[in-house]
Amino acid sequence: MIDFYSLPEENLPISMRIFRKMLHERGWKAEKLTPDWSNDLILTRPDGKEIRVSSSTPPTTSVFALHLADNKLESYSLLEQLGVPQPETLVVKSPEDAQQLLDKYGTIVIKPVDGAHGRGVTTGITQPDQVGSAIQKAVGASPNMKMAIMQPQLPLDALELRIICIDYHFVEAIARIPAQVTGDGKHSLIELIDLENTTIRTKPYKGDLAYIDRSMAQNFLGDRQGEIPAAGEKVRVVSSCNVGQGGTAKDYSSLITDKMKVMSEKIAKAAQLPVIGIDFYGDQVIEFNACPMLYYPTSDATATKAVAAYVDYLAQL
Repeated sequence: MIDFYSLPEENLPISMRIFRKMLHERGWKAEKLTPDWSNDLILTRPDGKEIRVSSSTPPTTSVFALHLADNKLESYSLLEQLGVPQPETLVVKSPEDAQQLLDKYGTIVIKPVDGAHGRGVTTGITQPDQVGSAIQKAVGASPNMKMAIMQPQLPLDALELRIICIDYHFVEAIARIPAQVTGDGKHSLIELIDLENTTIRTKPYKGDLAYIDRSMAQNFLGDRQGEIPAAGEKVRVVSSCNVGQGGTAKDYSSLITDKMKVMSEKIAKAAQLPVIGIDFYGDQVIEFNACPMLYYPTSDATATKAVAAYVDYLAQL
């Protein structure tokens, strides 16, 4: 067994560093079977009870619930039965399959059936000849599925929220803000991205500000990547709001409606996920996650609120 506290801090995602710090402060023993990147832990509370967790997934999460959250088609069906508003979702295996949604909405998104962190997602599809490569990208990120899903492209100016529920109760809502750069009046957008990636940004989940994916930014910006924004002008450079792709976060807990809180708790209970991250885009739910990141760089004391709630939950099992 390997003492979790002995591992170098730089080897851990920032969320696991905070989790480790809280466990240590409470006097919990924490061990791993191997020193690798896996976040599977064997914890022993001060009262002697052993608890095994996989990152933010507690032992009370069933295998069925894990599979449900991973499969976007099954989770779509569950949300549909609950009457939760969500984007229309269809299976796509060929460019011909996409024509129906292209005709209806004009712009679509193609995603893996399962996956996370924005991997395998193609946004802004407007032409049938873009579909084939998008399907290949999605299937490549989820090779066991042999198919992908498609949805209408939602408005880029819609607010994206990650709502965290623990023990089936609302904990916090985080607004996820897409990666942006600030102009200096001298450098182009793509040059500003390169500058930030070599100075203030780090590998995803290793710090508060992750690298901006250059190829994703080029696809999003198109001909605009050579533009030189004015000094102080902030410009969005990717379509995804994912913090692992360079986005930032803001605590939005006091601003969401009671209706969204109730809906989130209803989804958590129906999915039987005691720890869940639910993604809202505008007023629609786009997916939920069984192993959500619990630390968001909001630059204030609320950033660690969900991690503390998770430890509190484990303490009462």
